[in-house]
Amino acid sequence: MKTLSSEKEIGLTLKDPGLELSEENSYRFQELYDYLDQFRQKEDQILISIILPAYNEESTIKQILESLPNGKSIEIIVIDDNSTDNSVQEIQKVNGKRKITLLKHQKNKGYGGAVTTGINQAKGEVIVTMDSDGQHCPKDIISLIKPIFNGEADYTIGSRYLGSNHYDLPIITRLGEAIIEKLLKLFFGQKIMNNQNGFRAFNKKLISTLNCAKYNGFAYATEAIILALIDKSKVVECPVKVYDREYGYSKIGMFNLILDLS
Repeated sequence: MKTLSSEKEIGLTLKDPGLELSEENSYRFQELYDYLDQFRQKEDQILISIILPAYNEESTIKQILESLPNGKSIEIIVIDDNSTDNSVQEIQKVNGKRKITLLKHQKNKGYGGAVTTGINQAKGEVIVTMDSDGQHCPKDIISLIKPIFNGEADYTIGSRYLGSNHYDLPIITRLGEAIIEKLLKLFFGQKIMNNQNGFRAFNKKLISTLNCAKYNGFAYATEAIILALIDKSKVVECPVKVYDREYGYSKIGMFNLILDLS
């Protein structure tokens, strides 16, 4: 187990499984693997970095990690935001099944702070962020990365409203998204409906732009879009499936967003 270090994070790289892929996993993501092959210029090139911020997700994180695509062109980075439960132990149980870099915050930095830590560790050409609560479908990763690799977008956002399988958001959360949607349309001329969805992808060239974010909490989701639009990056929504979480509760809500902005 290799130990990495930075100012306030401790990185643990779990056992590298090499090309170890279960038959089921290989079948589920064969389209993704075949698609990435055309962009690989060298054997050890990382094409996709999957970033998962996690705070007290012991009931879901192991299952999520085991459901992700595997292989040499894909890296998985988990940021434990100083969880008070057994999230870290659950992550370590995946040892031998996935190559995972675990970054541990010594104090809670919030959703945006965790994402920022992850993207600055990423080596991929395209960065994917997704939640650790089981609401996002890993098979939809290809839908988010294709427009970027094909040069059709710089920043993609998964949208439950464009997808065929979604659950209804609480009214207060949808109201918050609707207000932000109107403001983005007013100031930038672009309609982005599912603007609080954490299932996203972007070109690595945007890392320096996103590092200008001031908010560490859930307001980061909106600020990241604004920074990308100010940078004249092409932002596109893509249809994805979004499921209701089976355990715990969603930490993203209008109340938390208002607190972050205050």
